[in-house]
Amino acid sequence: MRFSVNSTDLLKQLQIVSGAVASNPVLPILEFFLFKIEKNELSITGTDLETTITTRTEVTADADGSIAMPAKILLDTLKALLSTPSLSMSIPITTLSKSFPLTVITGSREKMAMNIPNHR
Repeated sequence: MRFSVNSTDLLKQLQIVSGAVASNPVLPILEFFLFKIEKNELSITGTDLETTITTRTEVTADADGSIAMPAKILLDTLKALLSTPSLSMSIPITTLSKSFPLTVITGSREKMAMNIPNHR
């Protein structure tokens, strides 16, 4: 799954949704954002099982799909790249791997890569 999005808009959406993401949850998956892309619209959902917040923003995507992304890692990464107006995220996923690489490419073609645990 690959998509491009304005980094400022994405950070704003994540900060809104992070209000519902638990910091010490009963279930580890509650520390994650759910990213879902359908027809070039990204919906981001966070929950603590009592409160759920979902936001939507337009993206340019190569395919529809969904994935859970660790909230803290993603927020910290985007804050570090705040001066970048446009981001491209590439997330190749295989159901059998224990982790998958997340590659973030900035407008100036700088790359940041990290391995994200696969909770499938």
